[in-house]
Amino acid sequence: MFLVVISSCSAQKNKTMKTFDIETFNKYKNHLNEYKFVKEDSIFIRQIEWQDNYEEISKSKNSFLENYKSFYKSGKIKMKVSRFPNKFLKGIMKEYDEQGTLVKETDYDAPYKFTWEDILKFIKKRKIDMDHEQFEITRGSNEKATSWTIVHDIKDVYKLHVINIDGITGEITREAELDYPSGGEYEDENDYPIEDE
Repeated sequence: MFLVVISSCSAQKNKTMKTFDIETFNKYKNHLNEYKFVKEDSIFIRQIEWQDNYEEISKSKNSFLENYKSFYKSGKIKMKVSRFPNKFLKGIMKEYDEQGTLVKETDYDAPYKFTWEDILKFIKKRKIDMDHEQFEITRGSNEKATSWTIVHDIKDVYKLHVINIDGITGEITREAELDYPSGGEYEDENDYPIEDE
């Protein structure tokens, strides 16, 4: 349904990318089975233990993207991908079996000729505040369309500006002003593109 590239990897790609440091995690985790710390290079790390796996989310102070990793209970890498927090996956997601062998790659950027970097240039040109609490970027692709949506606050006005951009050509397909949503939800389903996830 979605326009992503999925490929099986050869058996020769059996290198284990990383293991989860279970001993250190158990030493420092809190009552919520969570451990947060900052690396010397200003990368913020959040590790969580679930019933069936561990998770690690890392984000550089100056980056809008975060790196997400999932690990088996053995500590071996299960999956890793970059993502725009809570909205869409970015780049290539790599999945591994329990021996650490790379078994699948999914390219979430494949449908987008108008890229993430192009979106950032567009945002800079428009002088959109990416740090505002109402700022959002979503994207989606299926057999009907490939698109980006940017939602941002209109300064000094209690409204939001919604911009839909064609994910292939980069053309603006729609611009609209909306009232702030009650409860954080949008009533018009066309205000957001189809989700990748």
